[in-house]
Amino acid sequence: MYGGLLFGFGWALTGACPGPLFAQIGTGAVAVVVVLLSAIAGTWVYGYFREQLPH
Repeated sequence: MYGGLLFGFGWALTGACPGPLFAQIGTGAVAVVVVLLSAIAGTWVYGYFREQLPH
């Protein structure tokens, strides 16, 4: 639940979802690079803790 809320808030604040992320960078929206780096970091954190998470 908390992860979903965090994801939703981040999506709402940045206006960037994984699909158009690269298109936004291509249009020159430099601030979206922070979103891209955060997405990469989030993917790494999930991979690191995946075995401990309840699936």
